[in-house]
Amino acid sequence: MKKILLILLFFIPTIVEAQTIPYGNNPTAGNYVKVKDGTRIYYETYGTGKPLVLLHGGLYGEISEYENLIPVLSKNFMVIAIATRGHTKSEIGHQPYTYQLMSDDAYTVISQVTKYCITLIGFSDGAVIALDLTLRHPDLVRKLVFAGGNISSASYRPGEMDELKRLSGASLERDMPEFVRERKKLMPEPERWGDFVELLKHAWINQTTVTPEQIKSIKCPVLVAAGDRDRYNPIESFVSIYKLLPTAQLAIIPNSDHIIFYRQPALMETMVTGFIMK
Repeated sequence: MKKILLILLFFIPTIVEAQTIPYGNNPTAGNYVKVKDGTRIYYETYGTGKPLVLLHGGLYGEISEYENLIPVLSKNFMVIAIATRGHTKSEIGHQPYTYQLMSDDAYTVISQVTKYCITLIGFSDGAVIALDLTLRHPDLVRKLVFAGGNISSASYRPGEMDELKRLSGASLERDMPEFVRERKKLMPEPERWGDFVELLKHAWINQTTVTPEQIKSIKCPVLVAAGDRDRYNPIESFVSIYKLLPTAQLAIIPNSDHIIFYRQPALMETMVTGFIMK
């Protein structure tokens, strides 16, 4: 019996280490906050230390897009990964979406979880939300990673906004059935998939332009990052944002399209951790 017990104990650590953490659908790390209009916003927390907030991309995005970064960041920070309203386990609500509304959601979650200033990482739609959060709550954000975002719908490459406008719940189910099927498994109201897509399109189409004066007013250090062949925005748009910021770094990721955290995970890990740990 002693020999058997010793063998089991020897293999237990290996078994535990092999387990995959279900980021974005992790009951041991997940929780909800009810925001002002009654919508419940889902978030997960990992690690301890100073708070660091993750905001994912829109429509296709979810907490799991940071699956490579969360284990690294949670060694030094309390990571707060927020699911934007309507995405995966967050409720859809009924208001037409705006980036300001989603910024308010994030602020409510952050206020419930921590009273300290935060490091903020946003990708794509999450970057736009993060920028709005930084502008409206400048004392909250100590550092900002602005990855693949924009400051105006006018900066989209020709034709891209028209493509986004043509999207619908039905077209996505037709063209990406597996994605929609998996997403619906996580949604509290999967029958409202079409409603969610239309509400989110409202945010894209009605994006409020951030002025040069507003960008110049940002005092915290900012890392602007984007792929060298970003589908939605040309390199020049990221360079122009970088030039307006008082304290900033610019990273154009080689051989990468819009989804830089997937295309160059090791490079993004090195750059993000180097920036936030200084």
